[in-house]
Amino acid sequence: MSNYFSDQLSFEQKVEKEVDTGIITAREADKKNDEWESREWQLRMDALPQKIGFGLLRFHACTAIMRFYEFFMARYVLQVAEGKGDNNNNVVGVLIERNSSSLSQEQAMIIMDKLTRDPYQASIRTSQILHKAENSPGKVISSTNGTETSTNRELAKRMFTTCIWANIIPFLAEVTVQQGVLIYGYAMYYMAKHKRKKRREDTVEGEVVMGEGETAVDECNEEDKHDETAYALSLFFRSCHLSVSKGASWIVASAGGAVGSVLLPGWGTVFGIQVGDAIAGAIFDS
Repeated sequence: MSNYFSDQLSFEQKVEKEVDTGIITAREADKKNDEWESREWQLRMDALPQKIGFGLLRFHACTAIMRFYEFFMARYVLQVAEGKGDNNNNVVGVLIERNSSSLSQEQAMIIMDKLTRDPYQASIRTSQILHKAENSPGKVISSTNGTETSTNRELAKRMFTTCIWANIIPFLAEVTVQQGVLIYGYAMYYMAKHKRKKRREDTVEGEVVMGEGETAVDECNEEDKHDETAYALSLFFRSCHLSVSKGASWIVASAGGAVGSVLLPGWGTVFGIQVGDAIAGAIFDS
C-alpha cells in the first residue's frame, strides 16, 4: 500500500508538470491519473499472492539462518552450550572447558544473553525495575555517571543498548538472505546473457564471410568484456548499498525500539523497531 501511494503521488506530480507546461489539459491529466490507478492497482493485486509466498519463504529462511547463527555463536565463537534457563526465562549457559577460549564463563554467558534477549520482555522488566528504583517521582540514578536523571531517559538509554545487541543476529540473517537473493538474481541474468551471447556468436559466424566474421566476433568479445566488468561493478555496488542500508536500519530500528519502550513497554518496543526499520529502508530505497 505504501509503495502504491508513493508511486501514485510521483505519477500525479509528473502529470501536473505536464499540465503546467501546457503539454496536456487538466481533463487529459485526470484521465491519465484514472487510467494509471486502474492499471497499477490491478497489476499489484495480481502480484500479491506471489509476494505473500515470497514473504513467507523469506521469513522462514531468515528464521532458519538466525537459529544457525545463534548455534554457531554459542558453540564455536563464545563456546557456550545452551542450558535449561532460569526462572526469569533468561538465556544461560555453561562454558565448555577449552584452553582456546579467551572469555570467562560469566563473560560468555552475558554476551550470549544479550544476543538472544527478547526486546519485548526486556522492555517490560527494565521499566518495572526502574520505576521501583525511583528516588523521587520520575527520577532515578543513572547507571553511567551515578547522577540523578529522568526515568524515561534512563529507560530509553538501556533499551537502545538492549535492542542494539538483540537485533544483531536478526539483521545479520536478513542481510544474508537478501545478499543471497541478489547474487542469485545476478547469476540468473548472467547465465541468460551468456546464452544470448553464444547464440549471437553462432549467428555471426554462420551468416558473415570469414574475414568480416572474425572482425564481428572480436568486436562482440570486446563488448562482452566491458559488459562483464560493468556487471561485476554493479553487483559490488548494489551489495555494498544493501549492507550499508541494513546497517543503518539496524541502528534506526534500535533507536525506534528505545522510543517505543518509553511510550509503551512491550508492544511499543516491537512497534518502534518495525517503524525504525521501515523509515531507514524508505530513506535508502528512495
